[in-house]
Amino acid sequence: MTLNESFPMLIVSATEAECTPILSEMTDQKIIFPGLFSGTVSGQYIEVLISGVGSVATTFRLMQILMQRQYSRAISIGIAGSFADDIVIGETVEITEDCFADLGIEDNGQFLHLCEVGLTGNHLDEDFMINPSPTPSPFRKVRGVTVQTASGSHNRIVDIMERFHPQVETMENAAFFYVCLQMQIPFASFRAISNKVEPRNRDNWRMDEAIKKLNKNLLQMIRNSKKLCSFASNT
Repeated sequence: MTLNESFPMLIVSATEAECTPILSEMTDQKIIFPGLFSGTVSGQYIEVLISGVGSVATTFRLMQILMQRQYSRAISIGIAGSFADDIVIGETVEITEDCFADLGIEDNGQFLHLCEVGLTGNHLDEDFMINPSPTPSPFRKVRGVTVQTASGSHNRIVDIMERFHPQVETMENAAFFYVCLQMQIPFASFRAISNKVEPRNRDNWRMDEAIKKLNKNLLQMIRNSKKLCSFASNT
């Protein structure tokens, strides 16, 4: 991977709500394309892409932008669910490995992941895609899984935990990893925990708190730009 500091940093968020605090900090804000904002934060020119929810939208929108524009690095931000009891709601984590947990086939009631059935494809047939250059951030490095349907039943949660041993779950992150690996752009992914992965109970979700903490942490990293610049310096 190559790193060119003359290009801006791209921040990718599934929804505008998950990056509203950063957009609010932007000066000289412009809309380059629908869903792609540019501006200056703490003296740094950055661009923010609203990709849409899910792997399909994220893959399309990110590829669409990367085919037209160049960036020094891409940073994915948003909320996530936690499988781990020691990861508290509101905590910011850095996902360093991820996979498409529900990509596979069903064989007479048994789910088989793509990597179990010998189907090959760039990175898709691997157990996990790994970020080759995680940041020197203070945030806990975690294993994620990406799903098309957010887990909300006991049996599904147990199956994912036993199969992949993840710490967090998202609906976009593996798609972000996949595109960045294919396009050879340095990347990092930061997520704030909004809820436990459990039988669905929206009353226990704390999305606003998670979003505020995540954006506060990212803004601090942008101000201390060395933490975001150095992670890709050896790629």
